[in-house]
Amino acid sequence: MSSEKLKVTQRLSDDLENWMQNLNAEVKRCIPLINLAIPGSHDSMSYGINRKSKPAPDAEKSMVYVYKFFLPCVVRRWARTQKLCTTEQLKSGIRFLDLRVSKKGSEYYFVHGLYCEEVETPLEEMRNFLDDHPDEFIILDCQHFYDFTPEDHLRFMQILEKTFGTRIYERKGTLLELTLDHAVTQRKQVLIVYREMRHVSGKFWYSADWPTPWPNTVNFEKLVNFLDDTLEQRAPTTGFTSQIVLTPDAKYIVPRFLFSLKSRLAKPLLKKIKHWLQEQQPGPFIEGEKPTCNVFLADFVDIKNSDFCKIVVDLNEKIDLNSEIDIIDCWQITDHFEAPPPEMDMTFE
Repeated sequence: MSSEKLKVTQRLSDDLENWMQNLNAEVKRCIPLINLAIPGSHDSMSYGINRKSKPAPDAEKSMVYVYKFFLPCVVRRWARTQKLCTTEQLKSGIRFLDLRVSKKGSEYYFVHGLYCEEVETPLEEMRNFLDDHPDEFIILDCQHFYDFTPEDHLRFMQILEKTFGTRIYERKGTLLELTLDHAVTQRKQVLIVYREMRHVSGKFWYSADWPTPWPNTVNFEKLVNFLDDTLEQRAPTTGFTSQIVLTPDAKYIVPRFLFSLKSRLAKPLLKKIKHWLQEQQPGPFIEGEKPTCNVFLADFVDIKNSDFCKIVVDLNEKIDLNSEIDIIDCWQITDHFEAPPPEMDMTFE
C-alpha cells in the first residue's frame, strides 16, 4: 500500500460557521441568493422558552387550558422547536431565521405558544455575528405579529433598522440581483421579509417576495407530497421556503403528553426526509424549467450534530456553473420583472 496520504476534499459543511464565505468564487459572483440552498430554523427563537414562560397570544385555547390546570411542562416540551440560541444557530450554518413577535406590556417578545425572550438580545446576537463574519448574509422572516397596533409596527421596524442599520438590503430592484459578491461589495448582510403588507417599510421585502407555504400536517407522506407540489409552483424571480416540519395540534399532543416535539416528530422526520433532502437541486432556473430549491426550514437544527444544516449547505456543491445560458436567462428576467401582487402569495403559517 502506498504511504502517500490521500487528498481529502474539504466540503462546505466542514466549516458551517463560514459556509457562505467558502462557496465557490463563481457561485458567489453569479448565483443569486434565491438560487442557493440555505438552511433555516423553524420558530427560531423558541429556544428561549423556560419554566417562567407564560402562554402567548398565538397559543391554542386547549393548550392554554392544559398549561393552567394540568402540566405546564407538557406545553413547554411541545412549544419549543429549537435548542440552540441565536449565535449557536448561526455558527451551525443557519442563515434564515423564522420570527414571530408579540407585544407584552411595553416590550416586544418572540413567541411560539409561550413567550420566549425580549427581542433585543437575539437581535444583538445576530448583529454581533455579522460584525465578526462580514462575508455571511442572513434573512429574517418576520412571520407573525400579535397584539400589534400600527404604532407597534412602526416601533418594531425602527428597532430592526436601528439594530442592523446600513447592513439592510433594501427592496430596490429584484432579488435576482442579490448575489453574495454584490452583497459584500455593497456591505449588505441582512434581508428582512415583513409579512404585514399594511405597515411594511420601504426597506423591507413583501410576503410575496419570499413565499413560505405551510404543510400543516403530522403525516410524513403528506408532507413530502406538499413539499414537491409547492416547489413545482415556485416562480424564478422570488425566494422560496420549504418547511420541513410536522405540525401537531392539541388532539395529537394530549395522548402523547409524555413525549416532546423533538423526540416524537423532529428526530424521526430528519431520518425519513434525509434522502429526499439530499436529492434536491439548487441553482438558477427560468420559466418552463423545473424549479430549484432555496431555503429549507427545520425544527431542532442541532440534531445529530447539525446534520440538517450540513446536508443543505452541501447541496450548493451541486450547482452547475457550466450552465451559463441559464444564468444569463435568469438575469434577463429582471428586465421585465414586476413584484407579484400580495394576493398571489402562497399560504404561510
